[in-house]
Amino acid sequence: MKLVNKCLLILVITALGFATQAQEKPLPPNQNSIRPIDESSIHYKARLWRRMDLNEKINQPFFSVNNEISKFILDWVKAGVLTPYANDSLLTKLTPEQFQDNLKMEEQSEQAALSDAEKAAGFGAEGAAPKAAGTDDGWGGAAKPAGAPAKDAFEQKPAVAAVSYYFPKELSILEIREDAIIDRRRSRLYFDIQSISLIIPASKTKAGFDKAVASFRYKDLYKLFRSNPNCIWYNSENEMQHKNMADAFDLRMFQARIIKKGNVENKFLTDLYGGEKEGLMMSQLLEYKLLEMEHDMWEN
Repeated sequence: MKLVNKCLLILVITALGFATQAQEKPLPPNQNSIRPIDESSIHYKARLWRRMDLNEKINQPFFSVNNEISKFILDWVKAGVLTPYANDSLLTKLTPEQFQDNLKMEEQSEQAALSDAEKAAGFGAEGAAPKAAGTDDGWGGAAKPAGAPAKDAFEQKPAVAAVSYYFPKELSILEIREDAIIDRRRSRLYFDIQSISLIIPASKTKAGFDKAVASFRYKDLYKLFRSNPNCIWYNSENEMQHKNMADAFDLRMFQARIIKKGNVENKFLTDLYGGEKEGLMMSQLLEYKLLEMEHDMWEN
């Protein structure tokens, strides 16, 4: 009898062990979140992308003169305290050289910059073959004979191609990737920012399209905002109430329109719904839907 009881006990312990192993292991907390929410507490989650125009009046406190958020980001990357990534998936890091290349202005040749009237007047033709003797040089005089000796250029220094970079004030677009999460325990809607991307606006590019410079972990930016008292959200109404940029993001003191919600085709709202107007309407509808879901949590 004792042997039977022992066997039954062993079987029960074994079954419990298998049941424990079969249970799903909890996922580790999100490493890119400032305040991770336990997975078991998440009632609803949506991945959102927002476009923040720093030239809009409501966003200008992030873009005050000499305190532009883009200026701080560029300075931190140059100092080596902030890691740039190729895109908002935050998987591929950029080297300092690659980051600088992304900031270069697109080259425009001198010939392309000249108007037709300037070309007709002879500008931009310095490298052309010499004209025959006695012919008009374009300025009402005869051209020099082809055999005339040219002045030596031993003291002339070689031309150096100037490289121009975008100024922080020109980098006026931020793209925010965040998770909209409804916490069932606290019955609240939270926006958990994951990354911020620096964008060159279409008006500043030769091709006429937005150009991404780099993406950054918001968790890294948040720490740097906190450590730098100069990173202020400028309050022009009451200068005693300037805030740190980290607090301004926490309090959602900005306006950024939803441009994409996670979908199987990975398309923007304008592409999914066929136009800018329709995309804007769906952006507003998504905002209302999130607020309604939070309201329903309290109502029930």
